[in-house]
Amino acid sequence: MLYEKICNNVRVSLHDETNEGYDGDYDPQDPNDKLLMRFDVDRLVDGSWEPVDDASYCTHIPADIEPAQAHKIVDFIFNEVYEAVSQHISVKKRCEMLSWIQPTMTHMKMF
Repeated sequence: MLYEKICNNVRVSLHDETNEGYDGDYDPQDPNDKLLMRFDVDRLVDGSWEPVDDASYCTHIPADIEPAQAHKIVDFIFNEVYEAVSQHISVKKRCEMLSWIQPTMTHMKMF
């Protein structure tokens, strides 16, 4: 699945396309493992989306999350990084913290 939010020159994507699990690669044979979502932050430069440095992280969000909750998570991440990315300020530490996001954390402000 892919969820994303775009505004002006910033895009945040949440997806399960990297086959990541709790201990690296997702192992469908392990009943304790889950396929997890990753988020990426991109900036529009000269008409093309380019990855923002140090702004792509695996989360603890299971890939089978309800779509409405996934959209809330994308909005939450977007709101946490938008201003800094727009101003070309590093979001490395911010994104590292966001990698620990849980589905129930979307009602709070991290920074």
